Amino acid sequence: MKSVSNPANRRSSEHDGKVAAEQFAQAVATRHGFRSHDFSIIWDGGELDAARSDHEMMVMSKDGRHAAAHIDDDALLRKDAWKYLREVDAAFAQLARRAPNRGI
Repeated sequence: MKSVSNPANRRSSEHDGKVAAEQFAQAVATRHGFRSHDFSIIWDGGELDAARSDHEMMVMSKDGRHAAAHIDDDALLRKDAWKYLREVDAAFAQLARRAPNRGI
């Protein structure tokens, strides 16, 4: 694992974590009936701010509705999606127009 004490390595790890979080969000979105072109993700009000200890991943649907998921910086750096699964799932559940399918 890269040392996060080095600023260059930290930026790289932040970027990798951001990409992993967005891929994870895409998978969660699919579960709620969204496709990749149905929403966009905005980090920390515009661009990922590496200095923050808590990141905001704003999910914006194409019709203008939005919901936020808060992700701890450490979970983002370590690409530990299980630590923010509930936040991301709740954001997409809030935006879903249809009731979830019964069963699976």
